[in-house]
Parts: sequence; structure tokens; C-alpha cells
Amino acid sequence: MSQAFQSPGFAALAADRAVETRLVEERWQAVAWDLGTGRRRVVTDRPGGVHLSEIEPDGGAIWWFDADSTGEGRWRREPFAGGAGGEALHGVPAGRAYGVAFDRTGALAAVAVGVDDASHCYVGPPAGEARLIGSAPGYLSLADLSPDGRLLALSGQPDGDDAVVLRSTDARAGGPLRLPGNHRVRLWPIEFNPLAPLEPELLLVVEEDDRYTVATWRAGTGLRRHPLLSFDSQITAGWYQGPRGVLIQHERAGRSRLLRAELDPPSTARGPADQAPPAREISTPGGTIHDLSCAPDGTLHCVWSRESTPPRPLVLRPGTPDAADDPGPDDGDASRTRRWTPRPYGRIHSFVSTPAGDGPWPTLFLVHGGPATHDRDSYDPRVNVLVEQGYAVVRTNYRGSTGYGARWQHDYGHRVGLAQIEDLAAVRAELVADGTALAERTGLCGFSWGGYLALLAMGAQPELWSLGMAAQPIADYPAAYRTTTPALRELDRQLFGGTPDEVPERYRAADPRSYVHRVRSPVLLVASRTDERCPPEQVARYAADLRRLAVPHELLWVDGGHYSRRTADHRSVLAAMVRFAGHAWSPPLPRAPRGGRPEGPVDPAEGGEQP
Repeated sequence: MSQAFQSPGFAALAADRAVETRLVEERWQAVAWDLGTGRRRVVTDRPGGVHLSEIEPDGGAIWWFDADSTGEGRWRREPFAGGAGGEALHGVPAGRAYGVAFDRTGALAAVAVGVDDASHCYVGPPAGEARLIGSAPGYLSLADLSPDGRLLALSGQPDGDDAVVLRSTDARAGGPLRLPGNHRVRLWPIEFNPLAPLEPELLLVVEEDDRYTVATWRAGTGLRRHPLLSFDSQITAGWYQGPRGVLIQHERAGRSRLLRAELDPPSTARGPADQAPPAREISTPGGTIHDLSCAPDGTLHCVWSRESTPPRPLVLRPGTPDAADDPGPDDGDASRTRRWTPRPYGRIHSFVSTPAGDGPWPTLFLVHGGPATHDRDSYDPRVNVLVEQGYAVVRTNYRGSTGYGARWQHDYGHRVGLAQIEDLAAVRAELVADGTALAERTGLCGFSWGGYLALLAMGAQPELWSLGMAAQPIADYPAAYRTTTPALRELDRQLFGGTPDEVPERYRAADPRSYVHRVRSPVLLVASRTDERCPPEQVARYAADLRRLAVPHELLWVDGGHYSRRTADHRSVLAAMVRFAGHAWSPPLPRAPRGGRPEGPVDPAEGGEQP
């Protein structure tokens, strides 16, 4: 799903200046926003659009990442009011954007870039010469730069020794300081406290004992957990309003909630810190917060939606009588339900949307990618398009999905892909049994890792699925591992417990090509020749296998790499899928009445492809 906007990025020292990344004539562009006058100026005019933009702390200039279709490029910089721009930091090689940060005043900037199979971190004054601070093999992203500009926080593999790397910006200060993780603890660095300039204090999230807990780190005290800020499913956090205030976004069972807390409130003077009052919830409408940022005055700017309401800006003013904008009434569409399918290892959560009237209906599972993300109570125009064509649409949060706790995400014994398609099969069986799904017309439609699951299921469970459609998928897992990005290779090593050379049997069991000889129903493949995440050669080999086996199929080549920044590309892929399904499941299905559902641009990467 795509939105027409993202939450703004605000200049910390200039309350009336912000940058937005917005859809402008169906392409994402960087937009300078003067809050005092309300005027917006489109900064970029890239044919392929841009996805990353930042603003300097004093609001003097906008940064944006100028990437090609493979995702490689450089940071550019332009004055907020317009004028001559150029490279944001000179001497930084072209590569993949692994993060950008500024010190408190904006006098020093830091960027991390991925070049080939290594990560490199540079610092320098904006528009000035950069110097290399350090390099590391694989994927290491930049979380933040301390307010005094002396310390960088970088993030690696959450359960590895490089989960958090703290590196001095003074190249003479020696090697990095690491906060080690292990297989029982996962760490994510978030940001430095902007109001603690003298002793850098880093905010983190710790996953431990099936809980997600807010933590802080200082050089003098080390890592400190805050046990009353502990949750049963995924959270993100940030510093908020005051030197000890934090804002927490909690994701659970497809819905978001916001909470605020004081790490060391006044009441703790009378007792230990872990007896502090728990976090207080900020009132929000039910649904999903897709993006969130905080203005200097504490106002929260969100991009919010729910299943029946397209994404829209939502402004929250905690502590005021009118705490939130009114998002409008829920459409109350009775065709949208939530299902919980019981299994011995837990309950599988699904969102089910059906056409008007009585079932059973031809049913498409719209399989999310990731795998470390989840389908939400949020608007997805793809669902509307498919329902209007007469299909029931199922979005299932299989094992490996976030939002249901650490065990649901991790505990399936390195049975990559196999555990997930078992969950899809269990939900399918329930929907067939209760009269929702037509047994002879159930299919799979997925993008990225969701496309991989669709191809795997088509071969491993051929008796269940009569249609498969996969866009930008993994079709040959060992080959994809060898040619994908360093970040995704690290993700695969976590999922499988090693490389294809170290655990070949696990990759073989998870590989769609291991089962291609069993595929017996039509398959649509969509691929891009500039896709570096799910490279095109391995998709072409899978298509050649289908051709040799005389399996009905179509291979559609598209532009835009793994994630096109042009919304027209997304719509054309969905149109191809509607056409292919209609042909495969002929005769044509009766179209459901529109019912006034709005349409919007479609984003094939919804579902959280990893960096």
C-alpha cells in the first residue's frame, strides 16, 4: 500500500521549517514546508522519485538521497529556500543509503553507505569534505550521532556482537565499543538523548525473555533496562518532551497504540526506579500508525489508516483538550473480518475481506513480505481492487510476522518458508470448511518475500493452490543469497542459521526450485532486470523450469528495480495480476458492486522488505 505522504521531518532548532517526502504527480519527491506561511516548495524533480529526505537542525538546507533504480546513489543538499545545490558531503562514494544523522547544531553530519559487501561511515560539515571514520564487512546502519558530535551509534545484527557499535568520530580514538548481544538477547539502538549533550545517553530496545523493553546506555553506567516499560510484542521508541520523556509505539495483533512515559519521574525519589508509574496511553483512533514524527512543540504528526479508511495525516496534541484531529467515521464495512485459526503452537491471525453477498468465493491470499513485518488494520487499495473483481482476500500473519511476540516471530526451528506455508494452508482449510473459500479456486499473490512464499507453496502444496502470482520474488534461494544485498544476506543467515554452504539442507528444503517439478497450476512471475534484492537471473531460471515442464505461466518484465518509486508501475502490476487471475480462473467472475470504495496507488513493497 502506498500513501500520498509521509510524516514530516522537523528542524530541531527552527520550529517553522520541515521537510516532507510526498507524492507529486505520482512520484515521491522531497518537499520543503514552511509552517509559518503554510507554503510548500517541491525540492526535487527526479523521474524515478526519491524516498529519503532530511532537514538540517537549523532548517538551513534539505538533504535528499539521489538513487538509481538499484537503490545506489549519493546524498544531495539544497538550501531550504531554494538555490544552488550539490553533494551533501564531498568524498563519499556512491552506494546504498545506510543512514544519516546530525549533531545538535548541524555543524557536523554523518552518513553510512553500503558499497559492494561493506559498510562505510563518513563525517564532515554539510557541503564540506567528509572523512572516513570506519568500515565493516556486511551491513551496518547508522542509528544516530550524539549531540556533541563525538559518538556514533551503529546497528548490526540484533543478536550478534555488532548489535550496537559505538564509534568515536575522532579517528585517533581507537576501535569501536560494542554492546554485545547473544542468541537470547537482541538489541536495537534508537537515538541519543538530544537534551543530554555532556554525557551521551543512548535509547535502545531490548528483546529478552519474550519481552520488548525500553533501555538506555551511558558510558558510566552501561546498559540499563526499564522493566515497567516492557511489552509482549514489538515496540519502537524515541525521546519525547523533556530530558527523561520517551514516546513508545506498540504494535500488537495488527493495531498500533502510543504511550508516553518518564524514565525517572519525580515519584522515584521515594522509591526505586522500577517502581515508577507505568506509561500513559495517548488517545488514538483504532487502526495503524504508519509513520510518526514529533514537532519541536511536542505535537505528533502521524500517517494513520484503518481497513476502511485510506491513509491520512493525523495530528496529536497530548495533554490538550483537543488531543487529536477527528479522522472521520469508520465506514463500518461488514465484509471485513478478523480470524484466529488455532494451532498447537498458537493462533494464526488473519484479515479477511469478502465481496457482497454469500460465499463461497474464489479466494486470493495476499501474502505479506518481510518476513519481519505484519499485515495490519490498515487500508490497502489492492484489497479493494481484488474484492471488486469478486475475490475474497485473505491477509495472514504467519509465523515469522512481527506484532505477536518474539516466539511467534522466531520459534519455528529454521524451517524457513515451510512453517509459513503451513500456516497459510491451515487458514485456507478453515475458510474452505466454513464456506468462505472455494476449495478449487484458492490462490496466492505475493510481493518480494510474499512472492517467494507463493512460489514455494505452489510446488510444496500443489493440491491446495490453483493459482500463484509472485512479483519480485525469491525463486531460487541459494542463488538469490549469493547475489542479493549484504543486508539481506545477513537476514538470511539469521533465518537459516548459516549460509547455503554451512546448512545446505535447510536452503534446499526452503527453495522453490526444489519443488518446481510438482507445480501444476498457472503461475505469473513479475521481475525487474535492475532488482538487486531478488535478482532477475534466478527468476528467469525458475520461468525456464516452468517452460520445460509445460506449466502454464507468464513472465512479465517491469522497470523500477525491487521497489519502484512510480505509483503507475504498481498499478500496472496489479492490473496484470487481475488479468492473469481472470484468465486462469475462467469463466470471468461477476464483479462486486463498488460501494464507493476509494482507490489509491499500490505499493508492492508493503509488508516491510528488509533493508
